[in-house]
Amino acid sequence: MRRLFVVLLLVLAAAASFAYLVRLDAGYVLIELQGYTVETTAWVAALLVLLGLIAFYYLGRALVLLADLLSRLFTGRPRRHAGFLERWHARRRSHTVRGVLAFAEGRWRVAVKQLARGARHADAPLLNHLLAARASAELGDRELAEGFLQLAREVPGAQQAVALAQAEAALARGENREALAILDGAGLDPAAQPAGIALQLEALERLGEWARIGTLLPEARRHKVRPEAMLEGVEDRTYRALLSLEGMKPEALRSAWEAMPSGARQRPALIAAYARALARAGANDEAAAQLGVALKRGWDPELMRAYGLVPAADPRRQLALAESLLVRHANEPELLLALGRIALRNQLWGKARDYLESSLKLAPRPDTCAELARLCEHLGETEHSRALLLRAVRGSVGELPALPMPGR
Repeated sequence: MRRLFVVLLLVLAAAASFAYLVRLDAGYVLIELQGYTVETTAWVAALLVLLGLIAFYYLGRALVLLADLLSRLFTGRPRRHAGFLERWHARRRSHTVRGVLAFAEGRWRVAVKQLARGARHADAPLLNHLLAARASAELGDRELAEGFLQLAREVPGAQQAVALAQAEAALARGENREALAILDGAGLDPAAQPAGIALQLEALERLGEWARIGTLLPEARRHKVRPEAMLEGVEDRTYRALLSLEGMKPEALRSAWEAMPSGARQRPALIAAYARALARAGANDEAAAQLGVALKRGWDPELMRAYGLVPAADPRRQLALAESLLVRHANEPELLLALGRIALRNQLWGKARDYLESSLKLAPRPDTCAELARLCEHLGETEHSRALLLRAVRGSVGELPALPMPGR
């Protein structure tokens, strides 16, 4: 009702304005054709032309509807009556479609050409400019890519999207510091542009700025910027790097450990990294205790390896805990290797040898060969020790090519 009132008001205003102009100057129009003469005022002639155009428009609409009706009656299908302008615009829009398809297929030159042509007629050219910039970057044409990004900047509200595209291109070129500077200066909103956090994580990880990653991870998880498995991988690498920093005292390690999310502190890889860091700092008993608790909670080869490397103050107690795991994991080479090392700390030479040989049978690994070789050397079995060392070397370097050797 309100809209109708506004329309009526505008019509009345237009009529009043027309009447006023006619009173001021009616004008004069004379049309003479084949002996017929029509004489009228200019305003009436203009009104007649306008009414004629309106009548012509509705007559065309009526003819189109009539053609549709007849087509449905005789063929059962509506008649296609797209006008010339509609077909022309459709052809222009098809450049964008072809450009997007070429981009998806990696045909970068075709993509740049089609997207650039489509941008001139697109309702939303921002997509064309951004994709063309990315395709240009893939071609290695940095100047052309920057030109498309400049066009994208002219689109209102596109500054953050352009910044993300710039940062992504910088990362692709290996310019990690530049990418991080672009992202830091873009004023990105994590909720509105979560892709920005993902790019920041990538740049920071490449630069090794682990402390900053640690502060960014909670926000990254909150906004789900990457799949959970990928975020866990970033989290593991970050906390491992933080725990492996040189010169950290046990107190600093404990503070860092307690600051980690509880879920991260349950993961075996991080528990093992924490225990190794404690052992490097001289807190061997605390490291062994952490590993022992984790192993009682659940088996993990990395935890077992770390447990065998920690020289606890009470090696007998350490051996008892490790041997209790034989009930369920007697065929685990990592357990047998750890038992061999712990038996050596208890100076149980025969038991150590048995464990090491059993581990070697299950998995002929270089470190197991080297450990057994060292024991055999001290037992006076020099030849056997050398054979084991050679086996360890071959296992670490892989298969050697067949080459001529000097005779003895």
